[in-house]
Amino acid sequence: MAKQKQDKEDILREATALVNRVELKLDGKGESDDSVFVGFRRDGAVSFFYGAEPVYQFNNQHAFRRGYYQSTMLKAEQGKLVQLTRSREGEQLILLRREYNEQQTVEFCEEMRQNLLNLLAAIRSEKYELIGFVVEDNTVEQLLIQVSDWIENHAGQIRVANVPNVAG
Repeated sequence: MAKQKQDKEDILREATALVNRVELKLDGKGESDDSVFVGFRRDGAVSFFYGAEPVYQFNNQHAFRRGYYQSTMLKAEQGKLVQLTRSREGEQLILLRREYNEQQTVEFCEEMRQNLLNLLAAIRSEKYELIGFVVEDNTVEQLLIQVSDWIENHAGQIRVANVPNVAG
């Protein structure tokens, strides 16, 4: 548990590619002690970290590009989700690749949408604790408006990118 807390502190301090970033602990999240970290790159690409997972990363065209979910990595390939699972065979570490079918993609995107909308509701109702933030040219209040606007404008129609890189 302590290592996980340290990892979260590190992301706020060290995720310098995310020039505007904030970490919130949401009220009413049940038994979880996890916080939500949100960061924007200069080009508008955004990442959401719900503790260690799930993690949702979007490109600058607002399409899901990669993330972490159920102890696996997900990445976008030609508009589809591909799951990568680490496996060890003797001394060798290999990645097992499995493409999500349409139903799995729909279910994942719906869960992601719901998590994002819960974050939006918490921000709007001010049911969160501010853990920390880094802002380049604005205030934390403006950053929270940017997070809210992004969710409101893009969570309703989540698209899967063609490639997992940030430029899309």
